[in-house]
Amino acid sequence: MTALVYELFRYTNADGTAKEWAYADVGNGTAEIRWGRAGRLRQSQRKPLDETRVRSDHKQRRGYRYIGRGTMDAYGAVTIPSRNRSCGPVSKAQPQTKSDPIDIAALLGGDEEGFYF
Repeated sequence: MTALVYELFRYTNADGTAKEWAYADVGNGTAEIRWGRAGRLRQSQRKPLDETRVRSDHKQRRGYRYIGRGTMDAYGAVTIPSRNRSCGPVSKAQPQTKSDPIDIAALLGGDEEGFYF
């Protein structure tokens, strides 16, 4: 069985904590939605794919930022396939505004550093 590939979105609160929301196309007009604290998307449900895409747009209007695509294990830990690294909780940082683009490569850190938050 092939692992689902999720579209991952993050909302950073004013205190620096973050929460994430993600969805994956299951392939039959249905999407699996996962959400929770950053790096721990343990809650899930299935909804129609069209409804999920509308919800994704709504989340982005509310301040969620798209941060990339990845796979997820049963515990909600995200792995970015191109880097083969887990996505852990975010560091406490300033919240982003809707106009700030997110550079996923910068979040992951360079390969030469061998470091990932």
